[in-house]
Amino acid sequence: MLKLIVRKLLPGFSVELKELIRGAHHLIEAKEKGRITQEDMAHRIGVGHRTYLEYQRGTNAPLAMKALLNLLNLLGDDEIVKVVREWKEPKRLLKKSVI
Repeated sequence: MLKLIVRKLLPGFSVELKELIRGAHHLIEAKEKGRITQEDMAHRIGVGHRTYLEYQRGTNAPLAMKALLNLLNLLGDDEIVKVVREWKEPKRLLKKSVI
């Protein structure tokens, strides 16, 4: 959704990772109608407070995160939603039977 907003507002504009993170943070705050601290958001996404702060400042931009954004950029909005929802669903453990 953020990708769609950026594309509509700023066609041809390349958004830095830190701007995407900040933008997503603000969209989540708007959705939940309240302020979310950096510490709380870090906890929600499973990283340390300092790491999240570095993401927002742009001093830490993991290659995997950049690669994921590049991959998502190749998909349509519906496909992105599908990828995110599949990732969010609890993973089912397959029990291997021993013969």
